[in-house]
Amino acid sequence: MEKLVIFDLDGTIVAEPEFYRKVYSGTLRELIYQESGAEGIKMLEYCRQHHQGKGELALSRLNIPFSKWAGRLINAPLDGVRPQTALVKRIRRLAAKKVIYTGSPIQLTIRLLRQSGFWEADFDQIIAWKESEPKPLKWSRSSLVFKSIVSRFNLKPADCWAVGNDWETDLAPAKKIGIKTALICDDGGKPDAHFRTLDEFLNFLAVRSEKT
Repeated sequence: MEKLVIFDLDGTIVAEPEFYRKVYSGTLRELIYQESGAEGIKMLEYCRQHHQGKGELALSRLNIPFSKWAGRLINAPLDGVRPQTALVKRIRRLAAKKVIYTGSPIQLTIRLLRQSGFWEADFDQIIAWKESEPKPLKWSRSSLVFKSIVSRFNLKPADCWAVGNDWETDLAPAKKIGIKTALICDDGGKPDAHFRTLDEFLNFLAVRSEKT
């Protein structure tokens, strides 16, 4: 039986492509243009084309502090994020420990969770960007973070799952230490399982639970 599930937030729990296009991509482009002009936009497009759409990598290349982008994200309107009543109930019913590990600012993470219908107390740990960090910890793609999560709850990696929509950032570091991995909405990488939606993954866990 699974004892811990580490959830990605953006594109996994909150799966609203139009919101992310408008708010994340939009504010990133605006910031880079204001700070670096047309040359900055060229770097943004280069990063998107050569790094699986990750335009945010242009920030460090252009010497733009992540905090400047975070400031725009933190207060972004959440009109495009819908309540997820059914998903909230399903995640709350999970007997396993629940952790969110995201690169988004902690303030925005909490707002997104509440907009979706969650409370912070629905999760045993929330790891997100904080102002003291030069960039999100998740961008490091470090297995040590996953190792510390597992150790905090005194569990074995084999008893845990990591679920997300990006193989390189959400799952590959977890798999390196033996955590089982589930990739949502993507066929890339080498996860232990692929699912079209987070709901399908939760169905999978429910069936496994019934068998144990």
